[in-house]
Amino acid sequence: MILFKEELKELMKAPSKEKKSKKKSRLKFKKAPKVKPISYTKGALLFIGLSWFGMLLSAAIATYVFFGIATLAGLIAISENSTYIRHCIIKSNRLIDILIFLLTIYSTLTLGVTITASLTIAGLGYSLVYAPWLRSRFK
Repeated sequence: MILFKEELKELMKAPSKEKKSKKKSRLKFKKAPKVKPISYTKGALLFIGLSWFGMLLSAAIATYVFFGIATLAGLIAISENSTYIRHCIIKSNRLIDILIFLLTIYSTLTLGVTITASLTIAGLGYSLVYAPWLRSRFK
């Protein structure tokens, strides 16, 4: 009989790490990854840049951008005057952002490109600028 060191005996008795790593890898796929949201200033700069680029590109796109910003201003005015809507935006955990995106896709199918473009600009402004600013203000 060959005698081993005590450390080797413990290693041989311990369960293999390969079995543990396989179990952990399965659990990693079941958990949702943590995503860091975009900051308010980066979102504002991105929205302003997209709006500016759209205004310079063509007159038709400038019209969409203008009406999208007007729609966003209406959304901001309504939410600033209603505590229920403001509370829903703060506590929504970006659920409303996804809803706006889905409604934009639905409007593309039913209403056409003109209305969809302005709704897309309004949705971008809401998701990139207004909602992060409102959430950071009330944290």
